[in-house]
Parts: sequence; structure tokens; C-alpha cells
Amino acid sequence: MTDFDPKEEKAARRKVREMRHFYYHLSMYGIIIAFLHILNWMTSSYYWAIWPTLGWGVAIAMHAVRTHGMLNFFDEEWEERKVQELLAKKREQH
Repeated sequence: MTDFDPKEEKAARRKVREMRHFYYHLSMYGIIIAFLHILNWMTSSYYWAIWPTLGWGVAIAMHAVRTHGMLNFFDEEWEERKVQELLAKKREQH
């Protein structure tokens, strides 16, 4: 078995945990939204179930973007670059 850098392993475990939370969130969304649509269909002529579907759907989309790195503007690499920049400025001042 290959030994990995502890930082890399910790980052990988954190990423997998984030992915697990996202898929749990997505599965709960599917189950609950399906239930709400069935309840709406059985009890009302007004289609109110669209509102929680859209609202929660936006939250799911934002969670997906954050979890799967679809927009990597402020990812760990950016964070590390900024830390190095701040440290370099601090060294220049002294």
C-alpha cells in the first residue's frame, strides 16, 4: 500500500465527505419533493409544489457547484496563492 502525504489524505477525505453530504442532500430532495408533488396532486387544484421544488432546487444547484468545483474561483489553490501573497508582503515590510 502506498503512503500518501497526510495533508493530501486529509483533503481527499474532506472532499469525499462533502460529496457524501451532497448526495444525501440530493436524495432527500428527490424523496421529499416527490412526496410534495403527490400530496399536491391529491389535495389541491393549485400547483403549489413548484415553489418548494424551485427554491430547494436552487439550494441543490449551489451545493453541487460548491461540492463538485464547477466554479473554482475561490478554491484551495486560490486560497494558498493568497496566503503566499500575504506572507510575501509581510516579509517585504520587514
